[in-house]
Amino acid sequence: MRIRSPLSNLAEVLDEVKKSAETYRATLTKNEAATRAVLVDPVLRALGWETSNTNMVEVERTLAGTRVDYALYDANADVKIVVEAKALGKNLADHSVFMSLVTYAFTFGISDIFLTDGLTWLHYTDFHPGQNTPDKIIDLASHSPVASAAYLVQRLDAAKYWPQEQTIDSLAQRVTELESSLTSLETELFRVKDRFIRMPPSNAADDVSSPKVLQTYEEQPKGFVPLATLNDLTGRKPAFLRLPDGVQVTVKSWKDVLRECCKYALSTNAAISIPLPDYSGRKVNLFAWTPPAKGISFVKQEYNGRPLYIYVNYDANHAVANALYALEQAPSHARKFEAAVALRD
Repeated sequence: MRIRSPLSNLAEVLDEVKKSAETYRATLTKNEAATRAVLVDPVLRALGWETSNTNMVEVERTLAGTRVDYALYDANADVKIVVEAKALGKNLADHSVFMSLVTYAFTFGISDIFLTDGLTWLHYTDFHPGQNTPDKIIDLASHSPVASAAYLVQRLDAAKYWPQEQTIDSLAQRVTELESSLTSLETELFRVKDRFIRMPPSNAADDVSSPKVLQTYEEQPKGFVPLATLNDLTGRKPAFLRLPDGVQVTVKSWKDVLRECCKYALSTNAAISIPLPDYSGRKVNLFAWTPPAKGISFVKQEYNGRPLYIYVNYDANHAVANALYALEQAPSHARKFEAAVALRD
C-alpha cells in the first residue's frame, strides 16, 4: 500500500491547478467566481479548509465595510487568515486592492493575509506605512510544486487551527481507505477463484471420473435484487453486491455499493471523461482529479496512471442512483449481469 503525505498530496493539487489555469484560461481571466472555484477552492481544501463548513470558512464575509473572499476561522471562531482572490491574470499590485488588505490587518489584527489570482499567491504578514512588499511570492506557473506546497503547508494548513478536526477527519478517511482496500482484495480473490473453477483438467475429456466443476457465477444463489428496482432504502442494508461480471463481494453499507460500482466502471473503461459530474443533482463530481472538501468521504483510485478521487458521501438512495450511473460508464461487453444486491435479514 502506497503511503502518501499531506505535502505530496498538496503538490499534486497545485500541479492540477496549474493545468486547469491553462485549460480554462479564457474563462478564468474574465470571471473571479470561476477562478475561485477552479483554482483557489481545491488548494484550500487540500490544506484542510472545508469550504462548505461555515464554521471554518466564511465566503464573502464583510470586514470593516469591505467584502472578504475567504475568512478562515480557528476552533475558537476567530478569523485567523484572510484570502483575497481575483480573476486569473488580474493585477495583484493594484493600490485599491492593497489598501483593503491594510484595512483588514489593522482593524482586525490579522497577521496572515493571502492575495491570489489562483496561480500567483502573495503572502503578507507585516503591514506598516510604506510597506507594500509581500513576505512571500508563490508562482505556481514557474515554481516547484513541492516547494510551493511546503510553504503553504507551513503557513496555511488548517491543522494549525483545527488540530482535533484534522485528526477526526484523517482517521475517518483512513477507515474508508482500509475498507476499500479490503473489499478490492476480496473482489480480486473472487475473480481468481472464478478463473480457477472454470479451468477444466487437462484430461477432462478422457477422465470420466473427473469431479464436476464447482458452482460458477452463472449458477449464483437466489435472493439478489437488481439495483435498478430498489426504491426507498430507509432502514435497509446490503449484505452482498453482485457486480456486472458476476463477482459477488461482501458489503456493509450503500456507500460500499457505490464505491465498488465506481471502481468496476473505472477498471473496464479507460476513456471516462474526468471530471464526471454526479447523477444526483450534478452539484459535485463523482470522479475528479482533486479530492473533495475536508471531512467528506472519498476513495482514491489509480486511473490511467494518475490518482483519481471517487466521491462517496451520499445517503442510501443517492448512493444507489450514482452506482447505477457509474455502471453506465462501463462498456456493454463488461455488463454481462445486472448489478444486484442481497439485503440483510
